[in-house]
Amino acid sequence: MAVNADRDRARALAVAGDFGPEALTLNLRLVAEEPGDIASRTRLARCYRQAGRLAEAEAEYREALRFDPKNKIAAGGLESLKPPEPVAPAVSKRATLQRARPHPTERHAEPDQVPQSFSGFRREEFAELRFCPDREVQPRFAPRVAELLRRINALPSSVERASIRDPEQRHLFRIARAEVHPYPRQWCAFNLGGRFEPQFNLGMSSGNQGGGDWFRIGLGFDLSLRGKDPDTGRGQERVRTYLRRFQTILTSDDRYLFTGFMGREDGLIQVHEGGPRRDLAEPARAAEFIAQCSPEATDWVFCGKWLSPERAEDATILSNPVALVRTIERVFAGLQPLYRTLLK
Repeated sequence: MAVNADRDRARALAVAGDFGPEALTLNLRLVAEEPGDIASRTRLARCYRQAGRLAEAEAEYREALRFDPKNKIAAGGLESLKPPEPVAPAVSKRATLQRARPHPTERHAEPDQVPQSFSGFRREEFAELRFCPDREVQPRFAPRVAELLRRINALPSSVERASIRDPEQRHLFRIARAEVHPYPRQWCAFNLGGRFEPQFNLGMSSGNQGGGDWFRIGLGFDLSLRGKDPDTGRGQERVRTYLRRFQTILTSDDRYLFTGFMGREDGLIQVHEGGPRRDLAEPARAAEFIAQCSPEATDWVFCGKWLSPERAEDATILSNPVALVRTIERVFAGLQPLYRTLLK
């Protein structure tokens, strides 16, 4: 059986001290097949630890202990993640009475600088998402996504973008675990207040309904009733109204707001679930298709840029946090005139 072969290979790699990308993928697959497989879960934690993903390593060790509270490997691994106790340096009484003053040459980081702590999304992360149990998508990916959203919020242009829907709003995204919305083999995040409006949307999927591995950046309309939002009936009718407004734009002289952007970014649309509609790559055809959709019979419409780890240029962007944030900024900037027109 394939599972037995994977388990044998994972064990062999562990014996050889190899906890790299192949071991990560194998153990993710094994844990997805059998969540109570403690050995595979502790190996997975070791893979995360070696990759420097300590929060995820801790989560796996704790999950192993939930299945087996006396497991020594998981307990030892968890203990090894604890930082050493800091040793307080000796400080003179005189020094404690002095106030710390900033050095005159100190400068705050510019708001549009992107810190390097976010590590991007590589093939290993897409494999992780593909084999991740549904209930673990949010706890595993939310910390990384929140870090990405924090970088986007730090851009001055994000403040301007947020103020289009609310002049008092200062942040484009809310930074919270609950704002990373998990689904089987995918997650998404959208701008603050965007649930029943046109939304600046980011999403990552892996093998979802045969759609392949994709990271999407663009504008979406969520017409479904999923989620726990209050008064979803009125909310659904509200976003349907926005979609009708979008359809009107697509059949008017203002359709260049859509076709021009899609042409510049090699954009693709998505309607319902699955991956992007590569058969509708020509912007005029994509516009015509969306214009003919029934708002009452459609649960999701999206237009934007799609990055795949299978394409070398896209893989470089996805794995580089600075390049990824810059790409997101460029795509959102390209959609801003359309977004502003929709919210008028």
